[in-house]
Amino acid sequence: MNSSVPNEKEKAPQTTTGQAPMALPADSQPATNPPLASDSDSSKGAGAPQQSGQYVVGVPPQQGEIPTWSTGLFECFDDLPTLVITAFAPCVTYGQIAEMIDRGQQTCFVYAALYAGIMYLTGCGCLLSAYYRIKMTQIYNLPNDPIINILVHLICEPCALCQEYRELQAHGFNMQLGVGWRNQSPEIQQSGGVMVPPTVPGGMSR
Repeated sequence: MNSSVPNEKEKAPQTTTGQAPMALPADSQPATNPPLASDSDSSKGAGAPQQSGQYVVGVPPQQGEIPTWSTGLFECFDDLPTLVITAFAPCVTYGQIAEMIDRGQQTCFVYAALYAGIMYLTGCGCLLSAYYRIKMTQIYNLPNDPIINILVHLICEPCALCQEYRELQAHGFNMQLGVGWRNQSPEIQQSGGVMVPPTVPGGMSR
C-alpha cells in the first residue's frame, strides 16, 4: 500500500510536465501568425490604391495627343477654286483668314490691301501671313513651331494659305467670299471656332 502511493505521485507530475511543453507552441503559433498575415495583406492593399490612383489622377488621353492640322499642307488640290485664287491673288485668301483670326476687327478688304501693299513694296508679304499662321496655331492648338511656320510661308506661300483656309472651314467658319465675320453663325462668333472640333470639310467652295 505504501509503495503504490509514491508511484502515483511520481506519475502525476510527469503528466502535467509533459502537457506544458505541448501547450506553449500551440499558444505561441496563433499569436505570431496573424501579424504575418496582416503585414502581407496590408502591403498588398497599400500597393493597389497607388496603382488605381495613378489612372484616376493622371492626365486625360486627349490632353496628351499631338496637335495636328485637319488637312495636309499639299492637299490644296482638293479645293481647286481656292487654289487658283490663292495662286494669282494670295492677298484675297490672306484677307479672309486674317479677318476670321482677328474676329472681324477689320474687313477682308483692309487685310488684303495691307498684304498687297507690303508685297508690292518689299515682296515679303509671306512674313505677314506667317505671323497670322503662328497666331492661328496658338488659338487652335496646332503645331506651334515659329521657325517651321515661317519657312512654310517662305517656301510655299499658296499651299500654306490654302491649308489655313481649310482649317478654318474645319472649325465651322463659312469662308465664302462676301460672308465675312459679321455673317458667321452666333456659335462661331462667340467661340471663334475654338470649341468646335475640327472635321475635314466635305465640300469646299467659295
